[in-house]
Amino acid sequence: MLVKRQEGFIKAGFIFISLVYWLAVPILARDVFRGRMLTERAPIEPPAVEILIEVDSWTSPDEIVQFNEVMTSSGVEAFLNLFKSTKKGVVRFLYARGYNLTIHMAQVQLGEDGKRKVILVFRREPWSQGTQLGTGRYYFMVMELKLNEKGKGEGRFYEDAQIQFDVTNGRVSLETYGISPKMIPLVQEVRKK
Repeated sequence: MLVKRQEGFIKAGFIFISLVYWLAVPILARDVFRGRMLTERAPIEPPAVEILIEVDSWTSPDEIVQFNEVMTSSGVEAFLNLFKSTKKGVVRFLYARGYNLTIHMAQVQLGEDGKRKVILVFRREPWSQGTQLGTGRYYFMVMELKLNEKGKGEGRFYEDAQIQFDVTNGRVSLETYGISPKMIPLVQEVRKK
């Protein structure tokens, strides 16, 4: 009886350690950025909110080609279904009324000057309880971060954006937008993969 009980504890311990490992490894593998975004809603909302960007994986050039192929061969509805099913991370708005936005595309693009540009693409949806999205012309929201070699920089959050694919280089980029972007004057990379 005592031996079976010890075996049960050993099995339970092994399962617990395995579960912690499988849950912790993806968290540790994230690229994490912190920022402070101006809301342009004071005094009703806070004038600035902290944001936490957690990228689990990056969109590859092959994925960009696949997105483009689905768009050209099957149409907008098939493309949007594929887009919504792809999850690359999350942006968290760290205040009482903020929501989390799922990142559906994420890329790091190196500039000629050695600086990095991070492009995050989301489905167009409210990001705060008080957000009123008007009838926008576009399906997406885009966050662009410009970072120096130390991982510091600034960004912009476009709430009504159109994206464009460069299949030759396997990149996604902001084509145009309908609403002035929210400014993110302070961004800092917290952790790398």
